[in-house]
Amino acid sequence: MKKHPVIISVPHSVSEIAKKFRDRLALSDFEIWQMSDPYTEETCIYPQAHAIRKAKAHRILGDLNRDRDSKDMFRKNDFYGRKIWKDEKELSDKEKEENLEQFWDPFRNDIRKSFKELNDSGFKKILFIDHHNTAIDHPANKGQYLPPINLGNYGNSKGELEKTPISSSPEIITAFQKFIAEELPELTVEMNMVYKGSSLVRFVRDEIKPEFPDCEIHAIHLEYNLNFIFNPLSKKVDETAKKRLHEGINSGISSLVENYFL
Repeated sequence: MKKHPVIISVPHSVSEIAKKFRDRLALSDFEIWQMSDPYTEETCIYPQAHAIRKAKAHRILGDLNRDRDSKDMFRKNDFYGRKIWKDEKELSDKEKEENLEQFWDPFRNDIRKSFKELNDSGFKKILFIDHHNTAIDHPANKGQYLPPINLGNYGNSKGELEKTPISSSPEIITAFQKFIAEELPELTVEMNMVYKGSSLVRFVRDEIKPEFPDCEIHAIHLEYNLNFIFNPLSKKVDETAKKRLHEGINSGISSLVENYFL
């Protein structure tokens, strides 16, 4: 199978906590699961990608999609306001630094390595996708609710430049929107609604791009609404919907790459 110049990051794919930390948490197993991006471990898989960089630890132990000095790198409460750690059981400063060195640093370094590999192989265009989902009962980003699928490049609803430098050209993100919408006509595909980007998209835009000035790099944040595949009342997943969503996203990536990156 011919590989495409595609790098995918999945920073919240781990839904369980390491055993040595489990007894210190105030959250239930389901609440820990809720604080991840459930099923992205599966829906991120694009077989022709050059690299898919998945998390190796739950975000409670250090969020890979935060800047290293971010105030919410280690959260005290989950997204529903529930206390994460039992009293006097939070991570120590030493544990926090150890987790950053064990998980955060290698994750970014692996992404950088993937770009270097593609650049050294002669690719002049590279697509980076930061893959996420959010539940419908989780009021994301100060109370806004996520559309079925949202693509972000730090631009406006047309992917065009506003105040913040964009991470992908309007042409590329608009084409991606069109290709996914054609595959999944029942779902609305929006741009820069609720989430315009992420720490990892900024990392690629601000740090990776300057390292490879002869390579055209496009970084896109992809976030889908979890509850199109998971019912929060029955707590059951719709495998047919999950498969169709996955295939639709992958077909969109494939069409985008074949038309603009090869």
